[in-house]
Amino acid sequence: NTGSVSLAAWPEADPAYLVSDTVKIVVQVNGKMRDSFEIPADASENDLKTHALDSDKVKSYLDGKEPKRIIVVPGKLVNVVVESSNSIISTEQSTKNIFENLTPEQSVAVHHKGAHARILAGPGTGKTHTLTHHVLSLILEHNIEPNTILLLTFTRLAARQLREKLQEVLKPYGKEVPPVSTLHSFALRQILFNSSVVDTLPSPIRIADDWEERHIILEDLKVMLGKKEIDDIRDLFNQLSSDWSNLNADAEEWIDTFSVPRFISALAEHKDIYGETLRAELVYKLKQNLSQNGRFKFDQEYKHILIDEFQDLNPCDLEIVKAFANKGAELYVVGDDDQSIYGFRFADPSGIRSFPKDYENSRELVLETCYRCDKKILSIAEFIANLDRDRLERNTIPKTDAEEGEVKLLRFSDQMSEAENLAKKIHSLLASGVSPSEIVLLFRGSTKKLLPPIIQEFRRLGIPFSESIESEELEAAKPYRIVLSIIRLLGNSEDNLALRTLIQFDDNNLGPKCIESIYALSHDRKISFSEALKEIEKNQKLIKQGKRLSEYLAKVKGILEKYQNISDFEKKINIVVTENIADSDLAEKVLRSFSNAFSDDGRDIDSFLRYLSVKNDSIEQDVEGEGVRLLTMHQAKGLTFDVCIIVGVEDEYLPGKNENSRIDDERRLLYVSMTRARHKLYMTYCDKRIGDQRHTGSNSGVEARTLSRFLRDVPGLSPMVIQ
Repeated sequence: NTGSVSLAAWPEADPAYLVSDTVKIVVQVNGKMRDSFEIPADASENDLKTHALDSDKVKSYLDGKEPKRIIVVPGKLVNVVVESSNSIISTEQSTKNIFENLTPEQSVAVHHKGAHARILAGPGTGKTHTLTHHVLSLILEHNIEPNTILLLTFTRLAARQLREKLQEVLKPYGKEVPPVSTLHSFALRQILFNSSVVDTLPSPIRIADDWEERHIILEDLKVMLGKKEIDDIRDLFNQLSSDWSNLNADAEEWIDTFSVPRFISALAEHKDIYGETLRAELVYKLKQNLSQNGRFKFDQEYKHILIDEFQDLNPCDLEIVKAFANKGAELYVVGDDDQSIYGFRFADPSGIRSFPKDYENSRELVLETCYRCDKKILSIAEFIANLDRDRLERNTIPKTDAEEGEVKLLRFSDQMSEAENLAKKIHSLLASGVSPSEIVLLFRGSTKKLLPPIIQEFRRLGIPFSESIESEELEAAKPYRIVLSIIRLLGNSEDNLALRTLIQFDDNNLGPKCIESIYALSHDRKISFSEALKEIEKNQKLIKQGKRLSEYLAKVKGILEKYQNISDFEKKINIVVTENIADSDLAEKVLRSFSNAFSDDGRDIDSFLRYLSVKNDSIEQDVEGEGVRLLTMHQAKGLTFDVCIIVGVEDEYLPGKNENSRIDDERRLLYVSMTRARHKLYMTYCDKRIGDQRHTGSNSGVEARTLSRFLRDVPGLSPMVIQ
């Protein structure tokens, strides 16, 4: 009763539950499956609507309300969406009950106003709860206009959760939810708002996604620069991202001092032809325009800026924050230097540490009581955090009624023993009544090769498990690339990268030589890739493959015309996916990956594509589905589980090859992972890793492994040898 109800119908979606002559209707409430039933598979579109809406089960979810919209793909999919209609409460009515569940330290932070503030909030201390209630206090107690408040978060999941929590409270009062977004999304929105005065980026703005960066841009640059290895280009790409994030690109004659100046000019040429903008440069371009372009303005006059996970900002991000303050906005930043783990995107905890110095007369507030971790878990985690000499002083303590908890360091002879015994342990936990979804198995992102033996044992013992959506694998799938390119072309028929993708990967008998010829024509005539295609359609003799290419482009235009006539956007996307992806499992994964774009105001093609453009798979989370969760240590940040298992706490992985300040990053990553656990924390390591696993970690090829240096001298933590 707080969001939407949708029904999805899949023909033969699961052979174990369906027969060929039925369609399964799955009732979902706020993205969670609540009920299901079956109807004849050969029903017409109207019959599908009637069957769905007349069902007693569906009526109980609709609760007398009319659906806002109905989306039907005959024989494939039904979505019925209804939104709740809460009555409006006068803002003059008491809001006391909204704030009555705050602790004293949270209440002080929530009701602060009148100066910049830094809230230091350790794990489980109610950071999000405090941040959310501060917004409510500003709007309901101080009558601040919502559109003058801006909330910036680090991930889109956090942004969506904050937005939903605020809407749940504010809607009865007739108040709008203030803007909530990631910094990259905010940067893109401001650049688009100022598009008429921004001349430092290609127009229209087209953000290349991760796959396009890797398989089109980097591959093209490798050829253009005569490099043999893609890693050579990736290193230059990373250097460029570093220079933007750390503001080295602001230096005079920066291009001349870049390690390979030709890389900068080659990238500029590629942008001229394909019109791409890199996600890594969005915030830098925002900062650049704010400091250099007098006509560049924010889309709103923001008076209150609230920033979550402040410790994860890099120097360029911090300049944006300073720009807000210089324009008179009040800053309210929340974070924890112990949880700064994104050094790979140049985040630095010095930003949150120096906040009182950077903003004079600011208020320093601390949330010290951890309501998540049991005593032993918090004690050992705090020991790890205190290894950092630069750590901000605080005294994070467990709640008064916290249990002792359980922490075990498990030592195995090799990965086969590790997998067998972990599976047995989890099987025992499940038998004792622990829910599978309350168990998480964490691994370093670079150590995914440690999982196959564990998964094999899970399957042998019938342990349900759920991996995060493998975005990299999904987005590399040929059908996905084709579907996404079609959707992009529905938004802009001259999308250069989308056209390139279709020519390169669709079944059209057009090969690399054709693309080389199109690029050469673009370069020679100083026109874009799509403009070169138009020239070839007019004169097929311009390139050797002109006739075949023109025939294929005509086919693409016919496909686009068919979909253009579908007015309902969600229905259009569903049809594009189901008609162009034959594999029903893959189609379901694609629709699932698109679902968050729909829920985050992606109700038209422009906002839908903007959502996809700024997602960052290295930090985003997807933990839907039932079963034991398998997540990277980075993905687990912000999540909580009764039982947490960290696999491979070996020096070869933690810190691995990292050096200098990145070692601090790895120690903090371990701290963050440990504090995901409420009651039980298990950490595993092996004496040796054999077979393929001997090639993982910093000493590739060497079987022998050692316990991570971070865990060798922890009081009260002795390894348990498991035979």
